[in-house]
Amino acid sequence: MDYKIVTNNNKVFNFFKETDNVVYLEGYNIEKVLNFIEQKCLEGHRLLSDPILYNLENLDNPFKSILITDKQIEDNTHSIKIIVGVLDIIKKVNFTPKETQNEISLEEFRFVDLNLIRDSITKISLL
Repeated sequence: MDYKIVTNNNKVFNFFKETDNVVYLEGYNIEKVLNFIEQKCLEGHRLLSDPILYNLENLDNPFKSILITDKQIEDNTHSIKIIVGVLDIIKKVNFTPKETQNEISLEEFRFVDLNLIRDSITKISLL
C-alpha cells in the first residue's frame, strides 16, 4: 500500500528522508500537525494510522507521525470524522510545551514516535 508519513519529528524525517514518503512539518506542534492531516483528509487522503494519543503517559510527547494514503480516494468520510473528533479532543488536553522540556526527554519522545510509526508501517505492509 502506498503511503505518506506526515511528521513533526526530525528523527522520523531523517530515518525516512531517502524515500519520497515523508512530509516533514518542521516546527509544527501536534495541533498544527493534526490540522495539516485534516486538510489532507478533506483533499481525499485516508488515515492509515491512528492520530489519537496512544496513552496518557504520552501526553507530554510533542512529536506526532501519522500515515496517510499517498493517493486520494473517493470515499473518505470515515477519516474525516476521525480527524475532526481528534481535533475536538486535543483542544481539551493540556500539553507540556516542547520548549519547557529538556533535551533528554525530547530525544526519548522522538524515539518513541519513530518506533510507533515504524510499527504502523509494518502493520500496513502486512495487509
